[in-house]
Amino acid sequence: MRNLIFVLLLLSASFLSGQETENKSQSFDNSLRFESVKLLTEWMDTFLTYQLDNLHPSLDGGVLCPACARIHGRIGDAVLPLMYLAENTHNEKYLLAAKRLMAWMENVHLPNGSWMNDVHVSDWNGTTVFASIALYEALHYHGHLLDDSTRNHWKQRLVEAGEFMMATPFIYSRKRNGMRNMNVNYQASATYALYAIGEMCNRPDFQKEARQVADDLKSFFTENDTFLFGEGPNVWSKTRNGCLPIDLLYNVEEALPNMTYYAIMARDTELLALVDRSMATHLEFMLPDGAWDNSWGTRSFKWTYWGGRTSDGFMGGYYAMAAQHPEYLEAIRRNVQLLKKATFDGLLYGGMHYRACGIPPCIHHTFGHAKAITSFLELPSLNVTSSKELPRDKAYGMKYFKDIHTWLISQGSWRATFTGYDAEYKTKGTHPMGGALSMLWHAQAGPIFAATMNQYQLIEAPNMQSNSREYIIGGTPRIELMQNGNVYSNLDDLNTDIICHTEKNGYRFTVNTHLVDINQKSPSQGEIPITLDYTYTKQGVGITVDNCYEGTYFMLPVIASPTEAVKVTSKEVSIKKEGGILSITCTAGCIEVAPTDKDGRIFNPVPGFSFVPLRIIPDGTEKKICIDILFR
Repeated sequence: MRNLIFVLLLLSASFLSGQETENKSQSFDNSLRFESVKLLTEWMDTFLTYQLDNLHPSLDGGVLCPACARIHGRIGDAVLPLMYLAENTHNEKYLLAAKRLMAWMENVHLPNGSWMNDVHVSDWNGTTVFASIALYEALHYHGHLLDDSTRNHWKQRLVEAGEFMMATPFIYSRKRNGMRNMNVNYQASATYALYAIGEMCNRPDFQKEARQVADDLKSFFTENDTFLFGEGPNVWSKTRNGCLPIDLLYNVEEALPNMTYYAIMARDTELLALVDRSMATHLEFMLPDGAWDNSWGTRSFKWTYWGGRTSDGFMGGYYAMAAQHPEYLEAIRRNVQLLKKATFDGLLYGGMHYRACGIPPCIHHTFGHAKAITSFLELPSLNVTSSKELPRDKAYGMKYFKDIHTWLISQGSWRATFTGYDAEYKTKGTHPMGGALSMLWHAQAGPIFAATMNQYQLIEAPNMQSNSREYIIGGTPRIELMQNGNVYSNLDDLNTDIICHTEKNGYRFTVNTHLVDINQKSPSQGEIPITLDYTYTKQGVGITVDNCYEGTYFMLPVIASPTEAVKVTSKEVSIKKEGGILSITCTAGCIEVAPTDKDGRIFNPVPGFSFVPLRIIPDGTEKKICIDILFR
């Protein structure tokens, strides 16, 4: 059993100290589990109110999404939390719901053993990897609750899923004929899926394949910071800035946890050591409120501040390593608290301002993260004292991550992310480049700036929500020029140089960039060079643009929910936050507000915030912009 192997491996690798555990250790773990079970139960009870019954055989057991007005083909992932609750509450309704759910999944099951992502919307079947993991864990932990016929049928579906993975090259990372396949989260997760199914169903060929895939994946970690890479094309070719395709959320919420489970089961200590280092690096990007800062990743178009739209969650994988890293328990606790804040009427909303802006919740978020919480709850309790401090809690000054050409600044109450990451996804404009302040956060104010796609697109339409409001613009601070209906900014520039200066009171970044459109094309008059300066101190952030080109302006979309009071003059903006006043002062230039919806905001579905879209016009004579951002 995986939990027994988990304990044995941790013991053999000296992950447990052998010292007597204090009572408070167990108390923290029990409290964390209690809060997680409470949220999980709230989610799944609401989830069941959307399960269809007695309508039509093709609908019965399906779960209708209130945002997308259809049944998502991945709802089968909810079999794990339903079976967990059936076991732990002894309430028959959860067991019945799980059986009806899996019966509906026959509608998306294909003859090759895979499950489709959606019915008549997307025939993508790579997510079979994740569906099989949920079904395996449901059977592994709770299969004894099922009648023989149901249990045998589910196991047969697992075998078929394994055979599909064995026959489908895009699932895993083994290079064939020099070709590289698919995003790495599929390959990384296939190690666990194949190995686990192989163990349960006596298929050593599955386990052999899992080991081979895992061996290949050991070369998918960056040389300096041990990021897992492979979320995008050109996986072996570094960019101008030395970057490879990396996405924080797909790593922490799918790839790293599933590789952890595999490494523990297969006793692959070499891979486990790599994953261990990688997890620690990725945790550097958790904000103090439990949010994941994926403002820079290749697939940040699926970012929702608290996690990923359709990825599972990090809880189980990080909990499996928490004996060695007790701070992981605190990370789980804070993220669960944030998930609670984004939950209304029993469903998890796709961002912190979705509900306030009248955007309904996609049910995918609820069942996906319910699965992740359950994976953590299935593991044996740990008797370790949690560290109350996360890396980004500390006012450490600055950290530079060479592999993603990104800096984290931590001074006083301010936390900032400044990025020159230039690895692109298969679609242009998925994340900011060109020297961008992609995240600004304050201990009392919370998030102030958060990057969005440079141009909002439904890159994975079945897995994203369309914008139903009148206005939508990017949320990343940027220098911009509008010409003939085209937008040119620094955010898509692949020819940017960033110089970091350490000064007496903080840090200054000088950015030499150019104005280009989403396809890296210059305006009709040719290349337009721009120089920007960003200054970070304990007091706040300053932004300066000298010698602005004719017609350019600085866009400063400031996060503000529709309930927060905003005052705007030509020189100052004040926004009343819970802990004080956010003040934006323009000492050179003039402030105006771009067009908004009726509530005075624009809303961007990724990462789910509403913004006040400030436009800073340079002074007429000096052509200069100076902005100071303070909190008082």
